[in-house]
Amino acid sequence: MMIKKFTFLCKPEVIYGEGAIKNLPDVIKSLGGKRLLLVLDNHLSKSGTIEEIYQILKEKSIDLVVFDDIEGEPSTETGDKCAGLGKKEKCDIVCGIGGGSTLDTAKAAAVIITNGGSVRDYQGLDKVPGPGLPKIMVPTTAGTGSEVTFTAVFIRKDEKKKGGINSGYLYPEVAILDPLLTLSLPPSITASTGLDALCHAIESFISKNANFLTEAVSLSAIKLIWENLPSVYENGSDVKKRAGMLYGSFLAGVGLANAGVTAVHSISYPLGGVFGVPHGVGNGLLLPYVLEFDLPEVAEKINRICEYLGVNTLKGKNELESARRFIEEIKKLLHRFNIPRLKELEISKNVFPPLAEDAMKVAVPIENNPKPITAEDVIKIYNAAY
Repeated sequence: MMIKKFTFLCKPEVIYGEGAIKNLPDVIKSLGGKRLLLVLDNHLSKSGTIEEIYQILKEKSIDLVVFDDIEGEPSTETGDKCAGLGKKEKCDIVCGIGGGSTLDTAKAAAVIITNGGSVRDYQGLDKVPGPGLPKIMVPTTAGTGSEVTFTAVFIRKDEKKKGGINSGYLYPEVAILDPLLTLSLPPSITASTGLDALCHAIESFISKNANFLTEAVSLSAIKLIWENLPSVYENGSDVKKRAGMLYGSFLAGVGLANAGVTAVHSISYPLGGVFGVPHGVGNGLLLPYVLEFDLPEVAEKINRICEYLGVNTLKGKNELESARRFIEEIKKLLHRFNIPRLKELEISKNVFPPLAEDAMKVAVPIENNPKPITAEDVIKIYNAAY
């Protein structure tokens, strides 16, 4: 087999396993941190879990400042407010503990504290001029994969648009993956964040920028998520399944960071920016319909997914039939997780044209899609998801 040239980047250092959070104080000290900006999910700051983390930090005499004022879909103002607190308190290291919104806020704050400016100044590609404070990311969802990516996404409220800071300076130094921290996730968030991870895995696998190594990583992620997500949705206390999901989400993030995502994300962005649709819900809802659009170009790859999963019911007479069966299984998963359609979200068909125009402006995933796509195609996909 001939392997084409490729590059592959895997940051940060990863500490994985049950109880891995106990390593946090030593990691902080190894990075030279003396005053910690601890960025938390709002609900996490009131939980028993965070009290245990506070105790771990207290025992090692870690000086800290807490920021926990974060929305489900963070705004640019939130990122600036977090950075402002860190700068005012002279923090020299940042740790985010929570879901993707929290980790994105922590990553952005780390680079704004050192570089100045605001979130809006850096939305786009490679606009951050220099390194940020050392960053430690601890995901409590599985998940966005933000702990291993170079992106932080924020809503510009006045424009009702989402935009990402995309810079190598956003890569964390260390990610701590502790499945015990995901046990308290309710089924709805387990489903939406899990679907986001599934999208990352599938999109990075079919991406135009995929290569021999990213495909192997993405395939492993798909299998882990496919086999564990339904189980943790039904029984969130299953540590073994939670561990599989967290590992799958991490691998999906590695795939995303190297191969990128596709039109699913571009088409989903306006749903979050304009209507506040949770990121994982929007991505999950759109995934099967984008795959149907891409089918002529991705049937062979989806067939490889089916073979790798080893599920007999996915085997069709040919590649196309197997691919269609896989897409139908995704739709069944959405129904099982009670993911609403656009109609149920009360999004009028009248707004599809401007939403499609906004989606086309999220250019990198559009360009990375395996099949060329137009605004007219995007409108058809919205209609299919209605």
